[in-house]
Amino acid sequence: MKKLFLIFALSSSFAMAEVRKEIIIGPDIYIKEKKDVDSDQHQIEKNVIRNGIKVLFETKESLGSDTELGGGMGIIYNPLKVKGKDINSESGNMFSVPLYLTFGGGADNGIYSKLSLGVVLRNGNVKWTDSNGGRGEIKVPTFGGYAAFGVGVRKDKFSVGLNVSTSTKGKRTYSSPTKSYSDKLSLSNAVVSLDFGYAYKFE
Repeated sequence: MKKLFLIFALSSSFAMAEVRKEIIIGPDIYIKEKKDVDSDQHQIEKNVIRNGIKVLFETKESLGSDTELGGGMGIIYNPLKVKGKDINSESGNMFSVPLYLTFGGGADNGIYSKLSLGVVLRNGNVKWTDSNGGRGEIKVPTFGGYAAFGVGVRKDKFSVGLNVSTSTKGKRTYSSPTKSYSDKLSLSNAVVSLDFGYAYKFE
């Protein structure tokens, strides 16, 4: 009997938990890195990723005492471009699909914070040529880890905040009549995004 009562109490508490389903839209702003000298002594900007835009869908449930647990997914688009001395870069792009859990808390009318941990699926590449007759390409990995931390303010169904997430790495290959190489590089430092949220379900 006690076990049945405990199960009923737990199920009732989850059923009565506050649920917030939110769509988040915002620009991704990449912090630039210093220029890198490649094997042909060209100055190449390592921040290959350009500023982009993201759309995320998150669900959060209140566990009491302003503590929340939830999950999210979405899509992020970024153009890619290689800059440097005597380099002609083609147009490139990257699509990212993050899947993650969120841990955090905050009031519906006040400050919130959240930690997001999960995985991300990516697809994208960019190519370039140079004055030495060389051709290069940077490909982003298909699978990777995802981590982000955000803080902001909520007012009923609306929210605004800052989010910082981990950077993206890529595989660079290059070949010319005189040289060829392959290496890995970070395409930027951390990513800062300004998040605008709207809770389409708010109970």
